[in-house]
Amino acid sequence: MVGRLIVLGTVLVALVGAAPARATVSCPAGAPVQTLTVVNQAGVRPGALARVQRAVAAQSLQLRAAWGTPCAQFAPGGWKVYLKVGGAEPRGEHDFFGQPYALVWTSGSTVEGWSRDFSHEVVEMLEDPNLDVRYSHEGSTWQREIADPVEGLGYRLDGVYVSDFVTPAWYAGASTGADVMCQGASCADDSPLIAPAANVGPWDQMRALAGPWAVFGPRTMLPAGS
Repeated sequence: MVGRLIVLGTVLVALVGAAPARATVSCPAGAPVQTLTVVNQAGVRPGALARVQRAVAAQSLQLRAAWGTPCAQFAPGGWKVYLKVGGAEPRGEHDFFGQPYALVWTSGSTVEGWSRDFSHEVVEMLEDPNLDVRYSHEGSTWQREIADPVEGLGYRLDGVYVSDFVTPAWYAGASTGADVMCQGASCADDSPLIAPAANVGPWDQMRALAGPWAVFGPRTMLPAGS
């Protein structure tokens, strides 16, 4: 999410067809790797932070399978993810100033309170690091932020809550918006489609959505035993 804060209540429900609870963290040979560096200004314990980093690195492989994005690794010298204390509830945002960066406020809560926000921002940074990825649909062009349509959904991965994200199939009939020519009120879009207008999905990583362009608002996460 760019320039906006995520502030949502927590509801725990079981969802059918969610993403797997375990995943590898080994990036395929030859695949690009993006380094991320956590600046821990919130005093999160190293062991807890390491668990979140491992889960989000594993999730980056799921993201790569859907979107072709780089794998993520956590080490010095990368894009900064600042963990901060403040606010009534955990929240996050990401932006660009010389390079991509993210801010995640833990509000002093446990890992389960802020790990989904951390994942949300990393997912969107990997897919759109320069904040210049767009999509066009029904005559309008929008910034593409793939975790926002399902910002209310999360799932456990390696014991850590991570954010859901939509797949290319969610953008059924939308184009990349790269080749839109307008003359007066008339516009022609010769950009390639992100996904065919008719497709069978899946439309999000959790397989929770019933079709393209569906959204999910209140924060919802799988219970601990799932």
